[in-house]
Amino acid sequence: MKAILYICTEAAPGLVAYATGILLSAAASGKVAVYALTVDDEKVSYRPYLKAFPPDHIHFLRMPEKKTCKIVQKLYKTTVLREAKKMCAAHHIDFIHLLTVDYTCATIFRRLKKIRPVYYTVHDVTPHEKAYTGMKDYFFSTYIKWGVKRMMQQADYVVTNSKSQYQHLKAIVPYKNICFQLFPPLITATILTGDQTCPELQGIDRYVLFFGNIDKYKGIEYLHEAFINNRQLLDYRLVIAGKGPVYFPHTGDPRVVFINRHIADEEIKSLYTRASCVVYPYISATQSGVLTIAYKFNTPALVSDIPFFREVSDEKTCLFFRRADIADLSDKLETLLLHTDTAAMKAAQKKYFENNYAEKAVSASVSSIYHTF
Repeated sequence: MKAILYICTEAAPGLVAYATGILLSAAASGKVAVYALTVDDEKVSYRPYLKAFPPDHIHFLRMPEKKTCKIVQKLYKTTVLREAKKMCAAHHIDFIHLLTVDYTCATIFRRLKKIRPVYYTVHDVTPHEKAYTGMKDYFFSTYIKWGVKRMMQQADYVVTNSKSQYQHLKAIVPYKNICFQLFPPLITATILTGDQTCPELQGIDRYVLFFGNIDKYKGIEYLHEAFINNRQLLDYRLVIAGKGPVYFPHTGDPRVVFINRHIADEEIKSLYTRASCVVYPYISATQSGVLTIAYKFNTPALVSDIPFFREVSDEKTCLFFRRADIADLSDKLETLLLHTDTAAMKAAQKKYFENNYAEKAVSASVSSIYHTF
């Protein structure tokens, strides 16, 4: 049985759900021994999600609170390198696998490779569209792009959860060992049993939902404009739930509710089950697990027709609109809310989730890549 040390240095909510999904799926396969080295930040921790693992299999680090120390760790992650060496020696690790973008490991990557062969999961070969908030944000984003490119080029094995990105990688780095893994459902145990309602939604029960961090590539401005200008939807609210700078003009329409903060896992189930529908107006996406949440909670969905969404859905599980087309988005939103048999869509979502995101299928896919080469 191969022993894998997973390294997870980013603690953004989506990445935590993704990484813990991979770890739990790998462990459930029974075909690999799972060890992990994680880094918490001041607000988000891996600890609540990895309680099932033996204590000696997991080492939790924490990002330092002091600003200068934090900057040093962003540039050269000595603590991760030191603990990786210890864990590889103590547990006879066969492979190291970096899961969560892990751009801060770029400067120690060659040294990690000297310890064990390294798998690197690439989330976005082509960077997404982004609205920069200033020079600091621009340079930070440039640093991330540099780190991802460097590690992709140096990794022994490159992993993706997107079939289209898999083909792209085979074309641009044909000399690499490229692996495909199924994307794990982003449903933590806390999300599944969560019973809290966002206080901002008290008294609101007919709403269109966008959920996720606010980023330019997610196309939220198209949804915003389509909604506020559609006079057939006056009985609905638009709820934009997620943290991030609102980069597009918004006029303070009382029908639009911004929950511009971190959404706790305990609030996500209610957010989806109470929504009339969820909209993902992305203008680009390489791989994403947002549809797994909609399908799990049977929330009627309207999504842009970008390749990745076409890859992980079909005409029965959601309704598609033309990417960045406000008029088509508005028409399809009206169709979904007022003229669609959502019971049939929900049944199709349930079947799709069972067929594509069941634990057995994901576990087999996650564990298989360590026996491929």
